[in-house]
Amino acid sequence: MIQLGHIDLWVMGRASQADVTGLLAWYLGTQVAVVGDDEQVSPMAVGQTIEATETLIQEYLHAIPNAHLYDGKTSIYDLAKQCFGGSIGLREHFRCVPDIIEFSNNLSYGGQIRPLRDPSTALTPHLVEYVVPIDAGAVRSGKENLVEARFIAALVSASIEQEEYAGKTLGAITLLGDEQARLIQEITVSLVGAVELDRRHFIAGNSAQYQGDERDVIWLSMVDAPTGGPLRLVDSQPMKQRFNVAASRARDQLWLVHSLDPNHDLKDGDLRRRLISHFRDPFAVRRLCQRELARAESPFEKEIIQALVSFGYRLQAQVEVGHYRIDIVVTDGRLQVAVECDGDRFHPLEKIPEDMARQAVLERAGWRFIRIRGTRFYGNRLDTLRWVRSELSRLNVEPAGPEVSSVSAQAKGHVSEIIKRIDRRAWEILRERGWMASQTPSGQSPAK
Repeated sequence: MIQLGHIDLWVMGRASQADVTGLLAWYLGTQVAVVGDDEQVSPMAVGQTIEATETLIQEYLHAIPNAHLYDGKTSIYDLAKQCFGGSIGLREHFRCVPDIIEFSNNLSYGGQIRPLRDPSTALTPHLVEYVVPIDAGAVRSGKENLVEARFIAALVSASIEQEEYAGKTLGAITLLGDEQARLIQEITVSLVGAVELDRRHFIAGNSAQYQGDERDVIWLSMVDAPTGGPLRLVDSQPMKQRFNVAASRARDQLWLVHSLDPNHDLKDGDLRRRLISHFRDPFAVRRLCQRELARAESPFEKEIIQALVSFGYRLQAQVEVGHYRIDIVVTDGRLQVAVECDGDRFHPLEKIPEDMARQAVLERAGWRFIRIRGTRFYGNRLDTLRWVRSELSRLNVEPAGPEVSSVSAQAKGHVSEIIKRIDRRAWEILRERGWMASQTPSGQSPAK
């Protein structure tokens, strides 16, 4: 029996998923270690009404600092950050091979993750973009895409038949809602059978259900389908958390199954566009960063460049404008902003009048400036970077992400032999079930 206050140390894991009810553990322990990740899925306050929660907060917590955080949507991890201040960051990553974790590394962790996994120990290829053909008729109905679900189930079934996948654990994650996960689960069970799927630990679920879990091979279901024009922008923090978790559950191989043309169907900065871009060129962000880091003049500039690139901004370092030079120019392809890094040996205090005169000249020519003081940045990196992002947003420059190739590896024919085998067998399964015509309208399977 646990006595109140008797536990010397509570270690609370997965705290980013726990809501305020987890505070009981804090009450029971003399010391508390809170382990979590605020870039992963947070509580959603399911079943709570906003009005009722606000009434309870006003009635009972009016004297509690930051009472608004006890709304059911704030995790125990976020509360701990508010209460305890500093944290210890774990940067070494053991689960995924490097080109899988690179997406989350840039999306959520500022490029600070250091993957240790040996890529040669995993299935190849590590990333597989599988584009469902337009003539297959994939459409989204509510939060379901039946054609996409059938393709995923067929690909899972075909993979199980391949010798290279013997003993591999498998799973599927939907990037939109729960309904698609249930659909994939039902269809895959009908194709493979519950016993084999249980042996492979197969579950189709959403990001929250997979948080803290992993599989050797994961299929991601985009769900969204073309509608004739650009889809609504998906870039919110909750969706960013879901994409981060979903894209980092596979140890060896990650598939992305979709039917979108990123350059036609998705806007710049859309998380879906960034994910497709990653599958087509997983190290594009790193190459951009390395290129501009080589042009930077100081360690301070390099840190700002690395952070901005990891956030999805397009930029160029040491840009010449007339006989002046700008430290960093950030652009979204339409508008651009000059970012100056003050406070290092290239911008000492005695040069401030000269720098401001130069800025005044360029402002008259239409340039907009953001100036970052080194003392502010090194005093609080996180808050400074938040401020820089808010200033860029105020100036209407948003993260556009890397340029996306208009053609997938599948369409180019750059597909490995094993993926071709899986694709051919998947199409046979689809035809056997009567889910597709004897041939695709183009007359052949995409991998032939």
